[in-house]
Amino acid sequence: MITNLISFLYGIRVEMVRKNGNSYIFLYDENFYLFKKTDVTEEYVAYIYNFINDMDTLYHRVIKNKNNKYVSLYNNERYILMMIKFNTNRMLLLDDIYANGYHHITYVKKDHFTWPKLWKNKIDQVNYLIDNISLDLNSLAIVNYYLALAELSIALLTQIKMDYIPLSLCHNRINKNADLYDYYSVTGLVIDHFTRDIGEYIKNYIYSNNEIDLDKFKSIWQLSIDEKYLLLARLIFPSHFFDIFDNYVLNQKDFQDFYKEFLYHERFENNLTHIINYLMQ
Repeated sequence: MITNLISFLYGIRVEMVRKNGNSYIFLYDENFYLFKKTDVTEEYVAYIYNFINDMDTLYHRVIKNKNNKYVSLYNNERYILMMIKFNTNRMLLLDDIYANGYHHITYVKKDHFTWPKLWKNKIDQVNYLIDNISLDLNSLAIVNYYLALAELSIALLTQIKMDYIPLSLCHNRINKNADLYDYYSVTGLVIDHFTRDIGEYIKNYIYSNNEIDLDKFKSIWQLSIDEKYLLLARLIFPSHFFDIFDNYVLNQKDFQDFYKEFLYHERFENNLTHIINYLMQ
């Protein structure tokens, strides 16, 4: 029973918990709490929490267990308990990401910004691997097309004029079905420019909707020119292609029909083009 596990780890006795995605939510002492299995480490939470403590944000408060640790271990599984700072949950909106992104925690010189190096490494890795993979002409065309988009994304970053790029707490990935409870969890956070989250949110929205409502993206009009170039680079960078390619390699899938993974991406790319035009007009 989850209630027994919470009591054992934290000394909190609750009678009822409710499943919320991959988490459990319960009410205790007039506050809502989120209990979830996690893969983060004690060191990770302590590091991230240093930044959260210095900001007036809605990120959940991490509750230490009976052993005064952020992360609890039980049967070789890790768990974390967080107190929610707001009472009403709803689906994540672009405006939430925009507002949260201006809680800057540090700055990095433009020459030390990680995107160009990370993206170039991804391109080089694919180029290295395809030399040892048998690809049909259709699949090879797909690979070359998406690598060209990745190169374009890197080139766009050279248009940024700012000498220092502000960094905020962002997410490894934004789930298309994310709600505020998910978004303000302290698990899955990374330090990056906030257009990372905006770009991934927009791409997830396009993947899950046949038609796009440009009114949902009015927030991007408030971005500066440099922020727009950062967002444009993030939108064009084909993260989905690299995710699929990595999945094939890691799971030793046959690349014979690799191109079929992208047969239905035309709608996605047409909608993405509409948003890019909207962004840059």
